[in-house]
Amino acid sequence: MKKFLQEVLTYFWIPLIVGLVSYIFFQLRDVVLGIVTLAALSAIYTIVRLYFMYKKWWLLIILLVVVFGAIGFFVVRAPAITLTINGQKVTGSEVSFNTGSVSVNPVPQSNGLYTKNTVVTLTANPAPGHDWIGWSGTDNDAINPTVVTMSRNKQVTANFESRFSLIINNQLVIGSFVSFTEGSVTVDPAPESDGKYTSGTAVTLTARSDSGYDWKGWLGTSNDTSNPTRLTMSSNNKNVTVTFEPRFSLIVSNQLVISPIVSFPEGSVAVNPAPGDDGKYASGTRVTLTASPTQGYGWKNWSGTGSDTSNPATLTISSDKHIAVTFELRFLLTLNNQAVTGSSANYTGGSVSVIPAPGADGRYTKDAVTVLTASPTSGYRFDRWSGDVSDRVTSVSINMNANKSIAVYFIKVYNLTTSTSPTGGGSVSPAAGTYDEGTNAILTATPVSGYRFDRWSGDVSDRVTPVTIPMNTDKNVTANFIKVYTLTTSVSPAEGGSISPTSGTFDEGSIVTLTAIPATGYVFDEWDGDVSGNVTPTTITMNGNNSVIATFILSTP
Repeated sequence: MKKFLQEVLTYFWIPLIVGLVSYIFFQLRDVVLGIVTLAALSAIYTIVRLYFMYKKWWLLIILLVVVFGAIGFFVVRAPAITLTINGQKVTGSEVSFNTGSVSVNPVPQSNGLYTKNTVVTLTANPAPGHDWIGWSGTDNDAINPTVVTMSRNKQVTANFESRFSLIINNQLVIGSFVSFTEGSVTVDPAPESDGKYTSGTAVTLTARSDSGYDWKGWLGTSNDTSNPTRLTMSSNNKNVTVTFEPRFSLIVSNQLVISPIVSFPEGSVAVNPAPGDDGKYASGTRVTLTASPTQGYGWKNWSGTGSDTSNPATLTISSDKHIAVTFELRFLLTLNNQAVTGSSANYTGGSVSVIPAPGADGRYTKDAVTVLTASPTSGYRFDRWSGDVSDRVTSVSINMNANKSIAVYFIKVYNLTTSTSPTGGGSVSPAAGTYDEGTNAILTATPVSGYRFDRWSGDVSDRVTPVTIPMNTDKNVTANFIKVYTLTTSVSPAEGGSISPTSGTFDEGSIVTLTAIPATGYVFDEWDGDVSGNVTPTTITMNGNNSVIATFILSTP
């Protein structure tokens, strides 16, 4: 039995002393209590061991004194315990951190300890840019101020978080919508019930302009040129500026512009760009106006654009704009299916001058008179006008009381040039001339006295006269003549015979053979005149006019 009790003391009592004292020192953090507990339990262990060894009754008396003394100490002494907030032991009325502070009431004793069961009120005070969000380790972690009952050493955590306000145009955002005179901003998400955001919250801002205004830009967001835009709530309260600008109307000839086209009976006006959905323009918008007249009308001018004589015209919207467009009856002049746009028009074969020329829009006002003058180019001739005017004179006057379509005709012509060889040998009729392409020229060669026509040369080769020449290009033709002489013959006596040939005309330089033919009862005697001799036949060279006489005599029986 003795040995059993000793083992119990050794293997149970000593671990009990170590565990209990460790708990008091490290958990309750009560040094005095720990020392007293260690001394009392060690004394009890030692006295019991001595009693088993020596069996002295007075050791039991000492044991009872130690036990009752320790009990009295624990009963009489209220344990001193500590309060720790966010790892800091409470020694005064406030504990401070980077994110805030905690007010403590009542404060601990001078040694930083509380009497057991003391009720301590804790008040969280967040630093600027932070909010209290809760406690850990108090009697009620969801309220501020809260209380903690000091039944033992207490470790409390005060939780703060970074929280920031959003201010738009000097208005604190407390909901999902902020309105101004010029428009409004939708905020998504809205701040929490305290009007603040947790650090890192991404907020989308969407600007909506009121009638007569337009969103222009942001200042202080992540992208000041986009709408919607975003920003992240971090480090500080956010001050954002939204800018709206006035918007203006455009009125053309008393019609409010609400679309890209404004229509009138005389024409229409294209507007680029068109106004916004509210029918208005942002200040500074540059607008191009293009007038398009309907059939039978022409654009005349603008009023109020700053460039009233040009079409298209441009203007800058800086206020409500009142513009007038004027159309007038105007007509097109068309030559050879081409609209006349200037003071002259060129065609194959010639040109036409137009006086006066049409206006800048290529049209004429009603009843304007313009003169058209046709001028053929070299190698052509003016032929005629047709269409809305029919005439063969080169200049005509046109009354522009409607659209006019006119055709001008030029015809290709070729020159015919003639000559004679020799120069004095004759003539050609016609001597020369200009002929329309595809026509025929008829030439007649007429020799002068003492010449005969021989042949044509050049662009025609023939021996007949007159001759027909197709005029498909310029032609050069020569009529060739040959000098001729007259041969006159006679006989003596008249009944004595004949000469062959009797007479005739012969080319210059030709040789003529003459034969004397005696009549019955006669014989040829001799030649007389431009030929001599008594031989027949004989020859004569025609270098001039010649006269020849054949003399016959009676034959002897």
